[in-house]
Amino acid sequence: MSVDGNLRSLIDMLEAAQDGHMIRSALTSFAHSCGYDRFAYLQKEGAQVRTFNSYPGPWEGIYLSSDYFRIDPVLTEAKRRRDVFFWTADDWPARGSSPLRRFRDEAIDHGIRCGVTIPVEGSYGSAMMLTFASPERKVDISGLLDAKKAVQVLMAVHYQLKILAAKTAISPKRMLSPREMTCVIWATKGKNASETAELTGITPRTVQHHLDNAREKLDARTVPQLVAIAKDRGLV
Repeated sequence: MSVDGNLRSLIDMLEAAQDGHMIRSALTSFAHSCGYDRFAYLQKEGAQVRTFNSYPGPWEGIYLSSDYFRIDPVLTEAKRRRDVFFWTADDWPARGSSPLRRFRDEAIDHGIRCGVTIPVEGSYGSAMMLTFASPERKVDISGLLDAKKAVQVLMAVHYQLKILAAKTAISPKRMLSPREMTCVIWATKGKNASETAELTGITPRTVQHHLDNAREKLDARTVPQLVAIAKDRGLV
């Protein structure tokens, strides 16, 4: 099957996925069909990074504890361009004792030497990317990937993971309205009522009204508690 055909099949498999294991299996199968060993989905919101991947456990721990997302050349490139691209660790600094050199060496040691990345700019200033990686020097399918289908895959992964994160079922009467959800999302990003009003084009009083309604629906006494509950229930 062609890369395009494999992409179509992957989109279908993701749509049918019922749990994290099925999502992981679908992505792993696609990776292997294209000559890659592993995959990594990453979402970055400010200083917060969330990942879902098949990378070696020790590497994920090193990556997060060392704040490597601040210097990761793949992330840097994803910010610069918004299309599918190929990368290789062989292009990164190979001399010296800089954090970037250490990042390069540790990535290669964990079997991450080259790959193809699909980046997408998310809502509220977030960024998402899906990477397929190989320990080989070069496995480049970027020129064979249909850009639209590649983005479909990334968004399918994003929304399926978001559904899985919603661990607590919420009754219809407790569902937040679109305006309430928007105000809650900006609150999770540290914005007060005035700042949210400026960003959304509504008045601070209306923002506060939506936050008060959201607090009542989710049984939160304060906005910080509202933010915590929303995150815990996978609403944001």
